[in-house]
Amino acid sequence: MKPKAIGFLLILIILLIPSIYSLLQPGFFQTDDGEWMVIRFSAFYQALSDGQFPVRFLGRLNFGYGYPVANFLYPGFMYMATPLQILGFGFVNSVKLILILSMLGGGVFAFAWLSKLFDRTSALIGALFFTYTPYHIFDLYKRGSVGEVLSIGILPFIFWQIERKSVFWIAIGVFLLILAHNTLAALFLILILGYMFLNVYVSQLKNELISKYLAAALIGLGMASFFWIPAFYELRYTFFSNTQISQWASYFADIELIGLSTFAIFASIFILIIFKKIEIKKHRLTVLFLVTGLSSAFLATSVSSQVWNFLPTSFIQFPFRILSLLVPSIAFLAACVVSVIKGRNKTILAGVFVVLAFASSLPFLSPKETFDKGEGFYSTNEATTTVKDEYMPRWIIQKPDKRFVEKVEILEGDGKIEDLAYNSKNISFDVVSVNGGVVRMNTIYYPGWKAKIDGQDILIDFGNERGVIDVKVPPGRSSLEVYFTETPVRLASDAISILAFFILIFWSSKGIIKTKLARQKNG
Repeated sequence: MKPKAIGFLLILIILLIPSIYSLLQPGFFQTDDGEWMVIRFSAFYQALSDGQFPVRFLGRLNFGYGYPVANFLYPGFMYMATPLQILGFGFVNSVKLILILSMLGGGVFAFAWLSKLFDRTSALIGALFFTYTPYHIFDLYKRGSVGEVLSIGILPFIFWQIERKSVFWIAIGVFLLILAHNTLAALFLILILGYMFLNVYVSQLKNELISKYLAAALIGLGMASFFWIPAFYELRYTFFSNTQISQWASYFADIELIGLSTFAIFASIFILIIFKKIEIKKHRLTVLFLVTGLSSAFLATSVSSQVWNFLPTSFIQFPFRILSLLVPSIAFLAACVVSVIKGRNKTILAGVFVVLAFASSLPFLSPKETFDKGEGFYSTNEATTTVKDEYMPRWIIQKPDKRFVEKVEILEGDGKIEDLAYNSKNISFDVVSVNGGVVRMNTIYYPGWKAKIDGQDILIDFGNERGVIDVKVPPGRSSLEVYFTETPVRLASDAISILAFFILIFWSSKGIIKTKLARQKNG
């Protein structure tokens, strides 16, 4: 990297510090979802330590009865936070570090991406707008949506790699994006496809570019198969489709959340188009991000309420979430505006835009309340960490409302339980029954749970109102093992992920060999 580029990068990092300053303070802060994410991560880490991989069923949650939330909701930040927890950062600080890296990384990746398209000054301004777009800061300090913040941070990395035409890193980016957040992955992938299409449209090597983009997208989707295929397939087992998570009409964005800086950029773009400083035919990406930005601002506000009657509200949940698309759009458009201005006016405009970006984000730039509840609050909490317990299995009639007295109990017949040991993946014990009977394990049944008596497979009965695991036991002493494992669909998905990973390695090694041969030929 050239010294001048390093200088710009250092300036950028200094300017990004206010966005993460509150994260550097001790403890945590009050948000909509942030504490739930720490609780979920602590349960995830516990399940991983118990031997689950991939992690799907969080045994501590739901009052200790277990909850399959990791099978459905963005596990990316939890896998990424795991090494931090192993290094001793703790659950709270590990999650905060993911947020810090997402914010700083997103800004740096935005600069790297925009530097491929504009001069460095313009890229710097675009990266600042990327970070300080009000919704981005709102997502961090008001919503505490770790998955969304991570997803937004990954997006410019993918755009950067698209400009570099790197199959390997585009695939890695798509893989991480899918794991980062379900809803934003779907929204961002549409934008990414539009971006790729325009690049192909203007390219003279269309077939080569199509093959690269197609390979990267398919490999990325393939590597993430272990998550998204079971998540999609197994929704049928849950209450999700019959649960209204939120009243979408109550979650439109106001003008402040869109930001004065956003309106300034839109106005600047239109003025430059009118005066033919920006020509539509030559600035196709500008059109893409202008349409995306305007559409997201429109759909996020109440003026679009009639349109929302036709949109997948159960998936998007909150209209203001559409503003996630505004973040990269305004970053690109801001860089574009600055890039067409020359000389001293460029410096003045850049300075005005910096002030606007900071001023617009200021109402959201710090949490309203901070506290330090200690690690124990999160590592022992048994909440489901979802709003309406929407991933509860459909066969549960009576949801748990308190922790069980005994993990394993004799439901029918006379007997006793001995040598009980359990975690989120295994329950093992001996049962001594006089005449046989039924033993209940206070763990909700979810596909993947299996049972053995003295090494022989037996059927699990979960037809009770609590949907927990019941098994019949014979007279005498028996050894029981109940364990959680992968279903055939999950195993197939895991196999696709492994295959895609090896394909990526093969593709990359093939490219490295070609590069070395070319250098030897030319050298």
